[in-house]
Amino acid sequence: MSQTGREKLEKNIARNIALLRKHTGMTQAGLAEKIGYSDKSVSKWERGEGIPDVICLWQMAELFGVTVDTLLADEPVLPGEVPETIVQTEAKPAYGVNRWAIVLLSMAGVWLLAALAFIIVKLAVGDSALPFVIALPVTMLLAVIFNSIWGTRKWAFPVITVFVWCILFLICWICRRYNIWLLMTLGIPAAVIVWLSCRVRRVVAPADDGTGGAE
Repeated sequence: MSQTGREKLEKNIARNIALLRKHTGMTQAGLAEKIGYSDKSVSKWERGEGIPDVICLWQMAELFGVTVDTLLADEPVLPGEVPETIVQTEAKPAYGVNRWAIVLLSMAGVWLLAALAFIIVKLAVGDSALPFVIALPVTMLLAVIFNSIWGTRKWAFPVITVFVWCILFLICWICRRYNIWLLMTLGIPAAVIVWLSCRVRRVVAPADDGTGGAE
């Protein structure tokens, strides 16, 4: 690739990454976290001082909901008004998915089943809070699942930690006649492990910051 062609490509990519990032409401650090690069790399690309590698371009295209060609295109992408030529070919639905409604509806379903089970147990053998105690970890399991699908890294730690505490509480409640409530203290090291696990992410080495991909 000639020097002029490379400079033009760097300029196009820099402009399109910056505008699409702003259009989707992401910061440079937020974009870097989602694609596994440092914010310094994103800053370099947006200044036109380097070109991301092919895999990184594909990741950003998927994230922005456009094609890789869009990131290379000469046509500028205006924030808030994305031209039809850069939008992926599939038609956009006329409605969106209310994710919170799905999450809350699923959790409400768990507690409805717990209430029905409580009524049945009460009529059969007397009072028992076991259905509601079981509903706690099941509810948090749903929260973990939905967070892995739609959520962000910042919610992973509190959601998984509460899920672990609910599991421990369920075990202690079922075995309460043996007085094993001290088992709840296991939640402390478990929370530390979860926190450390949530801090682990792929870090790109300085020699592979994506600035020399298009010679």
